[in-house]
Parts: sequence; C-alpha cells; structure tokens
Amino acid sequence: MKTRTLLSAISILPLLVAAEAHAQSGGNVALVLGVKGSPFYQALQCGAQAKAKELGLTLTVSAPDQFAADSQIPVVNAVTATKPAVAAIVPTDTQALVAPMKQLSDMGTKVVTVDQTINDTSFVQTQILTDNEAGGKMAATDMNDLLGGKGKVLVITQPPGSAAQDARVTGFEEQIKTYAGIEYLGPQYQSDDPQKAAEIVTSALSAHPDLAGIFSTNDQGAIGAITGLKQAGVAGKIKVIAYDAATAEVNAFKNGQIHALIAQDPKQEGEVAMEVAAKLIKGETLPKTTMTDIVSIKAGDTATAEKYEYKADCM
Repeated sequence: MKTRTLLSAISILPLLVAAEAHAQSGGNVALVLGVKGSPFYQALQCGAQAKAKELGLTLTVSAPDQFAADSQIPVVNAVTATKPAVAAIVPTDTQALVAPMKQLSDMGTKVVTVDQTINDTSFVQTQILTDNEAGGKMAATDMNDLLGGKGKVLVITQPPGSAAQDARVTGFEEQIKTYAGIEYLGPQYQSDDPQKAAEIVTSALSAHPDLAGIFSTNDQGAIGAITGLKQAGVAGKIKVIAYDAATAEVNAFKNGQIHALIAQDPKQEGEVAMEVAAKLIKGETLPKTTMTDIVSIKAGDTATAEKYEYKADCM
C-alpha cells in the first residue's frame, strides 16, 4: 500500500510541476519602455499596470536609461532570459532592435510593439500605434493656420531611426510643402536632450531672426525649445506646436508659450497592450495593427489639454 502510494505520488509529481510552471509563465507579461523618466512612458506604464491587475496578469516593467538602441538592447536581452509569455516593447530603433526582438520571439515569447515599430514585423503579433504621419500633417496644418500661411518654420526632432519620430517629420514635411508661403528650414536633431534643443533654437534665431514657427516632435524637444525662446526673449512670439502633452508642455500651452499640442493617449496604449497580451495568452489571433487615439489641441482649449495630459498617477 505504501509502495503504491509512493509510486502514485512520483507519477503525479511531473504533472504538478508542469502545471505550476504553466501557471507561473502563462500570465507573465514584460513591458519594455522607450526610456526611463519620460512622462509619456510613465503614463503608459500606469495604464498597463492598472489593466494588468484587472486582467490578472503578472507584469514586469523595465526601461533603458537613454532612448537609444545600445541602451535598450541589453534590457530586451534580460527580458528574453526570463521567458515571459508576452513581451510588449517600445523599440527605440527600427532596425537595431529587430535581432534581439526576433531572438525573444524564437524563445517562445509572443512579441508586441507599442508606440514605435520595427522594419521586420513578420514575428510581431500586433503593432499598437497611433498614426504618427497623420499627427505630423495635423501639426503642419495648425502651423499654417497660426502663421496665416506665411513664414519660416523649423522642426526639432530625434535623429533618424525612431519610427514614430520619423513618421511625424514625414507627415509634417509632406503637408507643410503644400503651403506656398511657408519656408521650411528642415529638421534639427536633439536626441531627447532639452539643452540641445535650446541650443538649436538660439542658433536658428541667430541665422534666421525672422523665424516664425517651430514644430517639436516630442516633449523633450518642446521643453528645450521653450527654454531657448525664453533665453532669446521671444517666448510666446514665435509659434510653437509640440507633439505630446507632458505636464511641462500643458503648462506652457496654458501660458501661451505653446500654441498647439498634438497629443496621444499613452495610458490607453498601456491598457491596450495588456488587453492584447491577455488575448494572446488565450491563443487568440489579432490584427497586424491596433490603432490608438491622437488629437490636435488648439490654443485656449485647456479642458482637452488637461484631459490628455500625460500623468504618472499610478505611483
């Protein structure tokens, strides 16, 4: 009797171990953000954490110190070692992240991109995106309206390689060139460095004292641009359109230093990422692209600016 009981226990043990392993890995989801300390990604994290809790997912969040491939790749490799069921990743480079993310997929993790994308999406389950090119076109339309169809315009953006930033510039350039009275001065690159953005503005004003408008494709560039305009004593006089709705941007918008915002909904992106993860864990098939909201906020519309303000309210 004792021998039979022991044999039964031994035969059941592998099943129990397998069941426990499945329970541990089945609901495990990794979220890799674009960079630490960004209001946008903090808000995205808040949305993801709240939704993960609601759906019963075990979520781990990590981020590189810089929005750069060489900083993010080790983070993705560390996630690969943990073998999560699903990984939602904000890739910082369209090409450099392909190989490490493909390796993660090859290890059995279902890979989702959030906010940004990569050149090879053959192994990506779905891309959670806003229409960044459309956002760039919105910015160009708003700029033309603000300037009455006439003036010199500068873009401050990231170096080429970020899918979202590149698309915003493309959309802006395509649309702004349809306005005959607008002189487009081209893009300048600030690498998520507000001080660099401020220097770009002061240098541009030196070369073009009649600069009329600035479009920044993210919050760090916008914050730096406002600093540069303040240093030159022309804050509020030169029209500024900024992507994102970080608190500093919303405050500048209310103060008349930013004249329009192109806002996303990062909290919604985080929520959608977890909803997608839950569906993938259940074995559901998803569309290749999952779109989220984008809105143009005009001067004076403080209610909408506050609604879309990027808030890290999960701390």
